Amino acid sequence: MEDNKRVPALLLKMKAFYPSLSKSEQQVIDYITKNPEKVIYLSVAGLAENSGVSDATVIRTCRSIGLNGYQELKVTLAQDIVSPLQSIHEEINSDDTPSVIIDKVFQGTLHAINFTHDILKSENIEKAVEAILNANRVIIIGLGNSHAIALDLQHKLLRLGIDAIALSDSHLQAITATCASSKDVVFAISHSGSSRDIVENAQLAKDNGSTIISLTNIGSSPLTEIADIKLYTASRETHYRILALNSRIVQMIIIDCIYTIIATMKPNAIENFYKIEQAMNTKKF
Repeated sequence: MEDNKRVPALLLKMKAFYPSLSKSEQQVIDYITKNPEKVIYLSVAGLAENSGVSDATVIRTCRSIGLNGYQELKVTLAQDIVSPLQSIHEEINSDDTPSVIIDKVFQGTLHAINFTHDILKSENIEKAVEAILNANRVIIIGLGNSHAIALDLQHKLLRLGIDAIALSDSHLQAITATCASSKDVVFAISHSGSSRDIVENAQLAKDNGSTIISLTNIGSSPLTEIADIKLYTASRETHYRILALNSRIVQMIIIDCIYTIIATMKPNAIENFYKIEQAMNTKKF
């Protein structure tokens, strides 16, 4: 019984579906159940090759077990595996020495960075960039810790000459979302993806035709369910670190990726950077 408790829920689901699957689909499941940690790093083609089947069979297998596709399989499996991984980010204890705490904090942050990199889909970053470049205005919403990330995104987009506003007041978010249009993009940031105000205000904008970009931790959430473009982080927060610090670091990295890609695509970016720096110099002694 103790071992069953440690088996990821998705693997148990695969076991239940196994008898009803075709032989080639069973090959895919066999590889996944034996190598769950490896699968979350593999592309569709990689899993197909390792399983000895075609790419189409991998996609069909995902759908046969009730998933929308391969990305959902990776995200769901990653969420199941990451949560209990004490070996990667051990729990910080009250009796840990400062040097031990430092090691654990660094290791946890490095893991969050590496894992987020491995589950992040570059095509979703590209879609977010395209949506932002084509938007009349980018409305960025985040509460609490997420507002710091919203401000960082606003600052970077403004430097690129993109009309952006970051809102931390839920009432102002609602007012702005109600007045949003199909030409606007709403960039909604929530580690849990379950912040009621963020979800409801994003839905208001979506009802007006706005494109919704979500930035959440891995897994399904009310926010990702309504988002048009989904960006994920992968981090595990522990006791004594209740502010989702690891996730905030990787969120900022994702924002920096978006900023850097847009900067390379805008023809006058370098010239604008120079003008901005010249203007900022007057603010310094």
